[in-house]
Amino acid sequence: MKIIVSNTGYVDLEAPIQMTEDQQEDFIKFFNNMFPGEVEVFDSLEKSRTFVAGDNEPKVWSIDEYVLLLGPKSNEELAKQLDRTTMGVKMKRGHFVPDFWVWMKKKGYSSPIDSKMVKEYLKEG
Repeated sequence: MKIIVSNTGYVDLEAPIQMTEDQQEDFIKFFNNMFPGEVEVFDSLEKSRTFVAGDNEPKVWSIDEYVLLLGPKSNEELAKQLDRTTMGVKMKRGHFVPDFWVWMKKKGYSSPIDSKMVKEYLKEG
C-alpha cells in the first residue's frame, strides 16, 4: 500500500507494516486527522505513479510569492494558493524569512514589507 497526502507527496514509512483491515482503516483515519488535505491510498506503487517526488521541474519563486512567505498565512494555505507543496513552502520559508529579517535589520528597514524590498534583497543575495 502507498499513501499519498495532497500537498506533501508520499508518506514513506521505510518498511512494510503488517495490519488487519480494521487496523488499516484506523491507520488511514489517523493520517486524515494528522495531515490537512486529502489522503489517497493505493494498493501498489504502479497505480500511484501519477505523482513521484522530484519528477517535476522546480518552479522559480516570484517576488510576489516571496512577499507572501513573509505574511501571516499558514504553510498549508500558502501551498494551496501558490500551487506548491506544503514541504516546499516550509523549506523556502525556513531559509528565506530569517535571512530576510536579518538583512532588513542591517539595512535599517522596517515594516511594512513591499516587493521593492524583496527585489533588493534578492539582487544582493
